[in-house]
Amino acid sequence: MAAPDDVVWADGVIFGSPTRFGNVASQLKQFLDTLGGLWAQGQLADKVYSGFTASATAHGGQESTLLARYHSVHHFGGILVAPGYTDPIKFADGNPYGTSHVNGQGAIPVDDTARAAAAYQGKRVATVSAALKAGAPA
Repeated sequence: MAAPDDVVWADGVIFGSPTRFGNVASQLKQFLDTLGGLWAQGQLADKVYSGFTASATAHGGQESTLLARYHSVHHFGGILVAPGYTDPIKFADGNPYGTSHVNGQGAIPVDDTARAAAAYQGKRVATVSAALKAGAPA
């Protein structure tokens, strides 16, 4: 399980949460709320952030969950690195805001498309994080 200090030392952070009524799960929201002291000290700014989610049904609020998660990133002064439509895999999975999966209450396993989208998103976050840390253009 992540701890607040993990967000401090990391150059890039990818938050995951199931979709709950088109929003982040309360457990992630509670974790984000514990970061207030670190935010006040400026320790959450200038880092790369991204997110992923899953829902039980198609159109179950995946995009709104990711967008709601990013509100905190903006308050942190973070740098949002969503995958966008920057790779052909994003046209296959269809979500420019982050990787998402419909799990059908656990009945639908993660497929190769979702795995490839997640791998691409992780690589993009790592590439941009490294470029920022090195002071180079991403």
